[in-house]
Amino acid sequence: MNKMLSQINIYPIKSTQKLSLSHAIVKSAGIDIDRRFMIALTDGSMITSRRYPQLLQLTTVIQPHGLLFNFPNKAPLSLDFTQLTQTQTSTAVWNDSFQAYTTSEEANQWVSEIIGQPAQLLYNGIESQRTGGKAQVKVSFADNFPVMIISEASLDNLNARTQQIHSIDKFRANLVVSGVEAFAEDSWKRIRIGEVELEIKAPCSRCVLVNYDPQTAQKAVNNEPLATLMTFRSDNAIPTNVNFGMNAIVVKEGIIHQGDSVEVLSYRTPEQYKDRRIALTCIKREPIAKDFVSFSFKAQQKKSLASYSPGQYLPIHISINDQIFERCYTLSSSPLTHQHYTISVKKVDQGMVSNWLHDNLQVGDNIWSDTPSGNFYLEPQKEQNTLLISAGSGITPMMSMLRSLIAEKNTQGLIFYHYCRTQADIPFATELAAIERQHPEIKIFICLTQQQDSTHSFGGRICAEHFVSLQSLANYHAYVCGNARFSQTTQELLINQGLPAAHFYQEQFSQQLAVPEQQHSINIQFNQQQFTGNNQASLLDQIEAADLPIKNGCRAGLCGRCKVKVIEGEVLQQPSTALNDHDKQQGMVLACCSIPTSNIKISQ
Repeated sequence: MNKMLSQINIYPIKSTQKLSLSHAIVKSAGIDIDRRFMIALTDGSMITSRRYPQLLQLTTVIQPHGLLFNFPNKAPLSLDFTQLTQTQTSTAVWNDSFQAYTTSEEANQWVSEIIGQPAQLLYNGIESQRTGGKAQVKVSFADNFPVMIISEASLDNLNARTQQIHSIDKFRANLVVSGVEAFAEDSWKRIRIGEVELEIKAPCSRCVLVNYDPQTAQKAVNNEPLATLMTFRSDNAIPTNVNFGMNAIVVKEGIIHQGDSVEVLSYRTPEQYKDRRIALTCIKREPIAKDFVSFSFKAQQKKSLASYSPGQYLPIHISINDQIFERCYTLSSSPLTHQHYTISVKKVDQGMVSNWLHDNLQVGDNIWSDTPSGNFYLEPQKEQNTLLISAGSGITPMMSMLRSLIAEKNTQGLIFYHYCRTQADIPFATELAAIERQHPEIKIFICLTQQQDSTHSFGGRICAEHFVSLQSLANYHAYVCGNARFSQTTQELLINQGLPAAHFYQEQFSQQLAVPEQQHSINIQFNQQQFTGNNQASLLDQIEAADLPIKNGCRAGLCGRCKVKVIEGEVLQQPSTALNDHDKQQGMVLACCSIPTSNIKISQ
């Protein structure tokens, strides 16, 4: 394939719509006119379309002596370079403070009306006065680097993974290259285009701005394409960086033309990315109790499935009304006896994803998932006495453990208690009955909490009488899954009967976190991005409301994917098994079930 420059794009005002060129002059600070203007507040604070997405609708036309700016339903602004006031003023781009120039009072009024508050249009000068950014080179008002490059094939690769087609315009690249393989640009170190030579310095880290339509300035409700990028372009070295495209500096100035060949002069070792998303096809749908269905999946294209431990969960991605939802469901299949993944999902009131799965997912349908994960799983201890106790949908990890112990022929001293409401609510009833017949050494107790039934061992909620027959609990390891109250009660009962505290393992469903009575605003800094929050909502909800990307999954304190480090400040944290002692010592909390109580600085 012939590498070719297919697009040249500039953004005369930072954070506004692109202007495509057939040729351009490339200087040390970047392509001529690219990001030479920036809208700022009257105190010099930078304004971008992250906060004011309407700026994406501001377009530019090049005129003989200046620029013509257009905005919907507004008279154009003509800016003559020879008539700029060019009074020095202080401003900043992120952490770089420097001197820029004023333009005109007319321009200030024009941009103020667009953003709805007093602002000014600043000019970087014929020669940029700023040296900074991550490369510490001469640069215009761009965030960090003079030039950004993307290949068409990389965009094609992204679009093949998403529910819709995304335009290259969302990624605001200066140079677009055709005739290469996907992500070939990751490994380029030095390239030549026309008279110009560029040195690739670092990947371009992406923010929520890529989720905005550059034509309408509307944000995608499904968090795409950022949500998909997070699944396969999160930097392993710096997981908070979601990279797409490459940043470069100019090492030889000159002129470039659309259609110029792209010559790679040297190569670099690219960053490493782990593709977390797996394409799955539903191969079986099986009702296992009232409003309880098991769904089994195989990998598409004859790929092998990632291994997992009995008790771990599977993060799945579902598109509902063009919005991507990520949820974590515990695997009920055994890694020892099944060549597929099975999740067992109970339908719950107002459960958007669980209801969608019950009502819509059929054999042959496709979904996406990440690799299985989770801190709650069967410890690989040989010849241990094992006690499994669950309530409701908490049976799913227990079935994975039970099936695995049977496959290992490690069933001596194996006892299983399950609590559910009625006979109709007993999951896996046929299989459990068969296990009792085939393995008399395994003791299985089904406890109905809302129905009298003499065919089952116990009735009512969990209590000490249910465990009277258990002997020598000091030799047992107990695995428990249910809501917080169930898990706490079970732990107290078992320890009172001699179970060592270190032999108790739990996976508990979330409980409502108490919110401070007195409401107040607080400052939140997440991954060096600041915004005003409150002491009433979870960190996860507030970070998402601020349009900042954060990894998350179950949103219930089970999976640990939204784990963040508290650098400064205090939070109310709901207890969760997803946080181990080491995590707590390192200042980690779960964003989904922690509420900030003071000004806070956190990172992921």
